[in-house]
Amino acid sequence: MSSFSPPDWPYLELRAALYDRDGEHACHGLRLEDAARWWACSPRTARRQLVRLHAQGRLSYAPGRGRGNTSRVAFATGLKADLEDLTEQLAAQGAAGDLARLSRLPFPRAWVLTDAARDVFGLSATPAGADRLRTVLTRDLTSLDPLHASATAEAHLLAQVLDPLTRFDTESGALQPHLAHHWGVSADGLCWTFHLRKAVAFHHGRTLDARDVQFTLERLRDGAPWFLPDLLRAEAAGPSTVRLHLARPDAFLPRRLADTQALILPRDVPFDEGQPVGTGAFRWTPLNGGFRLTAFDAHFAGRPLIDEVEVYRVGGADHGNVRHYQVEGAAPATVDGWQAEVGVQFLIWNAARPAARNAALRAAIGELHDVSAFWRETERRDPLVPATSFFPRRSAQQPPRLRSGARAAALLREAAYTGPPLRLWVLDLPDPLAEGEWLVARAAQHGLQLDLHPYPLTATPASGDAADLVLLGEVAGADEHLSFWTALRQPELLFRRLLPTEVLAGVDGALDAYRTARTFAEYEAVLDRVERLLVSGHHVNLTHHRVKRRNVHPLIRDVAPDAYGRINLKRLWVGERQEA
Repeated sequence: MSSFSPPDWPYLELRAALYDRDGEHACHGLRLEDAARWWACSPRTARRQLVRLHAQGRLSYAPGRGRGNTSRVAFATGLKADLEDLTEQLAAQGAAGDLARLSRLPFPRAWVLTDAARDVFGLSATPAGADRLRTVLTRDLTSLDPLHASATAEAHLLAQVLDPLTRFDTESGALQPHLAHHWGVSADGLCWTFHLRKAVAFHHGRTLDARDVQFTLERLRDGAPWFLPDLLRAEAAGPSTVRLHLARPDAFLPRRLADTQALILPRDVPFDEGQPVGTGAFRWTPLNGGFRLTAFDAHFAGRPLIDEVEVYRVGGADHGNVRHYQVEGAAPATVDGWQAEVGVQFLIWNAARPAARNAALRAAIGELHDVSAFWRETERRDPLVPATSFFPRRSAQQPPRLRSGARAAALLREAAYTGPPLRLWVLDLPDPLAEGEWLVARAAQHGLQLDLHPYPLTATPASGDAADLVLLGEVAGADEHLSFWTALRQPELLFRRLLPTEVLAGVDGALDAYRTARTFAEYEAVLDRVERLLVSGHHVNLTHHRVKRRNVHPLIRDVAPDAYGRINLKRLWVGERQEA
């Protein structure tokens, strides 16, 4: 086949669609209506594309006789050979965006993410001598607006581009200055004053001032009122001074201002999720198939050591074939180990569905959902960390809950459920799907029918969806107590969407104690009360803490994935390669 330079995407999209429908064949039947749907165009335009591809020798096109009759397309070269030729060319050009786009078409992964294609990703030097990391995302991003960002990867990305007023330090467990170098509160607790660093630059060249903070917090108060429920007004009291006037005292306020929702935006640039602008250590630039984070030389806390980070969206959930943190020109190697993710996997009932009102049925599902049995029966090799709390450190202090098939059977008899099969929504990823399939089979052994419904992270269910049960996980940020508060208060997350009104009222009442809590023990007491509310009524079944193997090439110095799986991109650099 002739060279792809640049890739002929209509040809590739057609070939991918035909492969997905028919498998690999030299000749395919084709209706113009199908081609038009795959290409998102009119049948007339689809016919013109086919005529063009025929004239260029990409394929042979024999139109069907008469309107609506099936046409035939034939290919002179095998699909695998075509893809090998294309991926070799793209890899030689370093065309990561095109490789990422190609990987999202329904071709076999091994034919696209070849050794040569994988070598395009990793940590390397550009021709100009800049250090550059190329890595991947295996799903579409959810919202990048700080008001609504609710996923770990999105929060981590936003933190590279935008800065908060305060910063929670995980090592010391203390709040530290960031954009605000000092703050204090009035004697009555109703007015907080924040003093901003001077000469902090935004990416578009202007200097940060108090009106940017005022704009951001008023935008936050209006767009996400759950986050600053007691904020009456934000006042720019001077060029570098901001006062926040509250309806009630709130000692937790400075910690909340370190979270994703409170990242500071410029008042003179309309927010654009495709290219957010802030004061952060990296600038954001859209790319074909992804985006680039470029070191911001003027960052007030110091320039990153690395020059560029490029992130590409590739197809499929299994990203083990792509080198996230490898080094170009060095033998593949890793410094790795198992690490419990700071968060929890759980099963939650949708209170809006009739089945959720059956307390015995909720309890029965809790007994059936025995992750120890799931691990044992499916012969999983990764370590199991059972969950009795939202956080691994707390689960380690408590004995694991023992489940019982006999209790499940007795509870099912008590429930006497005769309704339709329960709809179990499961995140469309390999591990959750395997757990969901196992739970469906286990319930069937007890005469209870569950229907499995995979869903993407970009379409998490709401109360009005036909979901009785939802399997998902919640991952914490750097500040565990703040993350717990956010998880239970943020409307984009499942607890707020699916829990019964009376349970949410109890949760809100318990969380209100954060406003006056001063010590670690007081925050932990809030966690205890809320977890009891969620678990005692079997509305939420905490199952396990996900354990991940973290991989970093030993030449990548001074960084390791943290307990949340994130790399400190500012500190990333490459050591010297040893001569063979």
